[in-house]
Formats: sequence, structure tokens, C-alpha cells
Amino acid sequence: MSYQENTERRHKKWSEWPRGAKFAVAAAAAIVLIPAFLTLFGAVTMWLWNWLMPAIFKLPTISFWQAIGILVLSHILFKGNQFGKKGGRHWKKEKIRERMGEEAPEPKL
Repeated sequence: MSYQENTERRHKKWSEWPRGAKFAVAAAAAIVLIPAFLTLFGAVTMWLWNWLMPAIFKLPTISFWQAIGILVLSHILFKGNQFGKKGGRHWKKEKIRERMGEEAPEPKL
């Protein structure tokens, strides 16, 4: 096997990877990144709460797990508990705008 063939074999584009390899990489990334981001956001929420709320509103400090609970509760309340449905409404609105634009008469100048 020549050097060029070996180099080409090691540097395949993502679109050329087998489906199973893509799934394995995505699953490994999810297993690592989801807890990492949850930990980061929970720690930041706890830090901000414990820095601001007791001083401003005389509220008690919270633990890390209480901060995670606040994040989950705020996600449920403000996003409607739609995990994994990103942009669905925006896509529907765009389709409606396209249909309305096709049916609208041309403005007279």
C-alpha cells in the first residue's frame, strides 16, 4: 500500500464514513458532551444564584442539584418540554409564508 493510499484511507470525509461508525462517534460524543454541558450549566446557575439571589432578595443559597432542578424546571416552563424539536415551528411558519407569497397579488405601482 502506497503512502498516498494510506493517507486517503485515514482522512475520509464525514459523509463517506459508514453509518455504524457515524452512529458510534455521535453516541460517544453524546455520552461525553451532554453530562459535561449539564455540569457546566448547573455550576454556572448555582454560582449566579448564590452570588445574586441571597444579596438581592435574601433567598437561601442552593446546591448543585437544586441548580440542575431549576434548569430543568425553567426548560419545562419556558420551552414547553419539547426536547429535540428544534425549529419545528419555524419551518412551518416559513412554509406558510412561502404559500402566502405565491398567492398574494402583485402590488401596483
